[in-house]
Amino acid sequence: MANDAEMMLEVEIFDGSGNFTDWTEQVILALRQKGVLDYAESDMRVGMAKEPDKKKFSNTDSKADGLAVAIILHCLSKSHRKRFIRSTAFEVWTELHKLYGVPNTEDLVSNILELFSFHMDPDDKEGRASAVQYSNLLDKINFTAFS
Repeated sequence: MANDAEMMLEVEIFDGSGNFTDWTEQVILALRQKGVLDYAESDMRVGMAKEPDKKKFSNTDSKADGLAVAIILHCLSKSHRKRFIRSTAFEVWTELHKLYGVPNTEDLVSNILELFSFHMDPDDKEGRASAVQYSNLLDKINFTAFS
């Protein structure tokens, strides 16, 4: 039986036209094998106390994130790699799911039904609150459909 160092997983190159779900499963296995799956699935950067909007990696995390990015990019076509060259693993993974992931159909249908049953609140004379509520519902539908 081969140990982890000897075992190599073959992952097909994704160019945007193949089965994204199957490709994702293969990449998850490769990331898990190298112990860096968490870097793709969550933002592992730490916020800085004085500048909360700026985040950075520790040295160890930076190397692990670099490995995760390298694994993901290695499994993408050359044209897809270029757009992610300076991204974190989490950013790459999130963007790929936005571009190619399958929408959650149940949530999407629920949100669309809510949109069709939408009525302006009679107490909202100027319509501002209703407009915001309607806009938020449209955003929810767009997010569900394209994430």
